[in-house]
Amino acid sequence: MAKKPALTKSERADPKKNKSLAIRNVLKKKPNAKAAEVAAAVKKEYGHTVDPNRIYMVKTMSNMAADGRPRSTVPTKNSKTLSSAALWVDAIKMARQLLKVTGSLPNAVAILKAVDG
Repeated sequence: MAKKPALTKSERADPKKNKSLAIRNVLKKKPNAKAAEVAAAVKKEYGHTVDPNRIYMVKTMSNMAADGRPRSTVPTKNSKTLSSAALWVDAIKMARQLLKVTGSLPNAVAILKAVDG
């Protein structure tokens, strides 16, 4: 069986040829739809037969990409990184003390946010 040729950029941007893109487009329109509803919409709009597992995979990948955590590639001048195991152990001990003093994780987080500014 011959290998299919790789998709070009224009084909990757065409939801009629790209199942994942078709799923993402439908999920933009119906973010709270169930997998079966998304599969039916993809079949109706783009003609692709997609498995619910693929829909869950696309949803998971998009959530991983947009999980809300800031990404920093270059450490700033003020950021202090923990470069040794001893520093990590000290940081964990301090975090444990903070949790004991505050009584709960939400309280500790609120205090840290207030101190950080």
